[in-house]
Amino acid sequence: MRKVLSILAVALLLIYIGYQVTSNLTETIKTVDAVVVEVEDKVTCRGVFVRSAAPVTAAGGDYVEYLVENGEKVASGQQVAASFPTADAAESYRTARSLERDVRNAELAYQTITGDDGGLTLDLSIYAGMTALSARLDQGRVWEADPLYSGLTQDVVAREYPREELEGLQSSIEEMRASLAEAQAGASAGAGIFSGASGYFLRAGDGSPSLCAPDELNDLTCARLEELLEAEEPAPKDGVVGYIVDSFDWYFAFCTDPVEAAALEKRGTVQLYFPNMIVERVTARVRSVSYEEEQAVVVLSCGYINDSFLSALTDTADIVKRTYTGIRVPKEALRMNDGRWGVYCLSGASVRFKPIQWSYQGDGYYIVPPADSSAKGLYLYDKIIVRGKNLSRITTVS
Repeated sequence: MRKVLSILAVALLLIYIGYQVTSNLTETIKTVDAVVVEVEDKVTCRGVFVRSAAPVTAAGGDYVEYLVENGEKVASGQQVAASFPTADAAESYRTARSLERDVRNAELAYQTITGDDGGLTLDLSIYAGMTALSARLDQGRVWEADPLYSGLTQDVVAREYPREELEGLQSSIEEMRASLAEAQAGASAGAGIFSGASGYFLRAGDGSPSLCAPDELNDLTCARLEELLEAEEPAPKDGVVGYIVDSFDWYFAFCTDPVEAAALEKRGTVQLYFPNMIVERVTARVRSVSYEEEQAVVVLSCGYINDSFLSALTDTADIVKRTYTGIRVPKEALRMNDGRWGVYCLSGASVRFKPIQWSYQGDGYYIVPPADSSAKGLYLYDKIIVRGKNLSRITTVS
């Protein structure tokens, strides 16, 4: 009997030891590396674009041919399009414009061949065109690239004409001139359409410049904004072939809660990001805030122009109030020690407590400015403990 009891006692002891070993193995310390991240304190909203725009009208003709690109800057009195009574007349106009370019290229090539500069004039023009095009692209002004690219292409084509075929080139020029005269005669019934103001041209078929006018901004309510957000895009008015956005500033109006609106008003300027439209962020000013009982209307103004901002009516935007950079500390890693908040860090075989002060609190994490060194506080690539046992028995970093 005693032998049986002894065996049973040993078995129970082994079971207990096994439980303790298993328990300790399954409750091992879990850590994450202290890495620096960048987070944005932002509010996402859906709003309405508001712009000042003057309509461009055609006196007559059902067929319109545009002379400037969408979003191109134009001067007051500049011809932006032409209207024609028939499709054939419009086609003749397109042919004439193409032939004008061909004749110009051929004449420039002829002058180069017969001149004494060996093509230097064209080479300089090509170089200047490449430099200007590169500068526009580097600045992100893509909407200004098309006319520069067109002119550069013309110069390159002219430069490629064979130098030894002077007589054949002269004959080709005469044939193109005759075709050009015929096309111009067919397009003679057209009427020019001119800009009445300086600004940025927007074709009527590519969108309306705004759902409401800038002078309505002071009277906007959240109820009115909701109506505009649900409204369909207005059809172009009869006779309107385009618009001139005649102000450098455009506006973005949206509704948010009063607390958020007050924070934006206090900041004065914010970063605007439209994920569906552009990749860069633009700086906007808080123009006005109108408080209601449970909501507020915020109007931002911005002077950054591109073709997207000229034609969009509504969109979802991220209003970035501030950007924070620091070490990301998971919420579950935060501990209290001697009345101070901090984290436990694993350093070799020892565990140390490092007090922290966070600059931003997100959803399930904190952003903490890194210390100057690991000895002075939480530092880059420290092993932050998010799970462990007996963490109160540690050495505190001063």
